[in-house]
Amino acid sequence: MRWYDLDPDVCMAISMIECSNLPEQVKYAQRIIDLVMEQDTDMEYIRSTTQYNIEHKYQRWYDKNDTISKAFLYLKGTTKELQREISLTILKEQRDYAAA
Repeated sequence: MRWYDLDPDVCMAISMIECSNLPEQVKYAQRIIDLVMEQDTDMEYIRSTTQYNIEHKYQRWYDKNDTISKAFLYLKGTTKELQREISLTILKEQRDYAAA
């Protein structure tokens, strides 16, 4: 099971991003990065994310873009509660964008 399958809201947000075109994927990924950095006070895992990403390059769909890969590592590293909160924010922003 993938880490984001544990919460249906997180899974839906990741799936929505995956189904978006690349510019939208990057936009949502940057928003995730910004939200995690604003809301998570434990930045230790964030400091090591870039090095980890360089050392452990995978072939997942989101590893093909550095911003998207970094965003998902940030999201994965934060608390389950914050993962859900950020995912709900991203889903709301996507719905608002689609409705406009």
